[in-house]
Amino acid sequence: MSNERKPEELQQSLDLIRNKLLPKLPASVKQKINPEVEKLEELFLNTRSPRFAVVGRRGAGKSTLINAIFQKEVAKVGSVVAETERASWHTFIDDKNETLMEVLDTRGFGEGSSERFDLSEEDAWQEALQDTYPDAILFLVKAKEVDSRITEDIKQLKSLQSLIFEKHDYRPPIVGVVTQVDELDPIYDTDPPFTSEKNEAIHLAVSHVNKMLNKEFKDIPKVIPVCAYLAFKNGEIIYDRRYNIETLTDYLLDQLPGNTWMEWARITQGKKIQTRIAKTVGKSASTIAAGVGAQPIPLADLPIITSIQISMVAAIAYISGRKFNRKTLLEFFTAMGANVGTALAFRQLSRSVSKFVFPVAGNAISGTLAATATWGLCKAAILYFIEKKTSD
Repeated sequence: MSNERKPEELQQSLDLIRNKLLPKLPASVKQKINPEVEKLEELFLNTRSPRFAVVGRRGAGKSTLINAIFQKEVAKVGSVVAETERASWHTFIDDKNETLMEVLDTRGFGEGSSERFDLSEEDAWQEALQDTYPDAILFLVKAKEVDSRITEDIKQLKSLQSLIFEKHDYRPPIVGVVTQVDELDPIYDTDPPFTSEKNEAIHLAVSHVNKMLNKEFKDIPKVIPVCAYLAFKNGEIIYDRRYNIETLTDYLLDQLPGNTWMEWARITQGKKIQTRIAKTVGKSASTIAAGVGAQPIPLADLPIITSIQISMVAAIAYISGRKFNRKTLLEFFTAMGANVGTALAFRQLSRSVSKFVFPVAGNAISGTLAATATWGLCKAAILYFIEKKTSD
């Protein structure tokens, strides 16, 4: 991720907390705040694009799944012959030429002897994994072919995971994905939500893949059934038969390292994912504000807490895909009405007064109020930037 895409306000606040504030705090307070600062630094300052290996037999729907995740026609879909001649990394970019996601697209399992290819599957993996590795592996199995040579495919999958561990000392999680579930019987039941009869067929297919995977792997917590079919015309979606894609993208968030979460939120544009990340930011910011607000110097912490709160709003705006600047901040407070601004000012004043009136207990009161005000502002920012709602 380029520096231009990082919320500068958050970076400045984290630098201030890390270099100026933390060294001056008592050890007990520092112990509570430091993990939250590290969490925010991972989320925002060390951000990079997620990397996946997408593996499966020809026709399993690899390119179609990528299109469904992006909700755009970004991957060429092969309908006649295998499109991927060798394992290689494909970089998906946005309209600003910024990297969003990297995919190691292996050719379909079982195609190693094809005369079209110069390299065997194993040699192709060696070449592609020389310098980098996927954060997670998506193992795609077509719903109507869950019994078709799956034992062989799983052994190859295990070899791929082992090779990654051998080269990079990292064992990527494997997520089983049963694709094209709309083609299961009854065939006339094609559009989700499906009938109970179709859902039973889907359950059987998922259970079988899960059982087979767990014979070789002990850490396959979930196999997810999907339909990823989208039809495009002139770059626009004209037919949408997606099923369970949001479940898959939300589940993948938990399989990815924290420093890829921001880009995953931007790729999927899923409100559920954006909200989860925004709440993570809000909870960390509230903990930091509580620690700062509980310190015994009245008024001196106000600029720091205000900076933390504004930076948090900037981060949530960024998560939603909005560019954050002074104009955006003004629009936010204007749209949310006087309630947010008045409540924030009142709580800040109450914090400072509590320190003067109750010089010992007042510190704890002040810290609690700082955390409450920050969390309230987080919820308001989620409402405005992610839910696209304003205060009544």
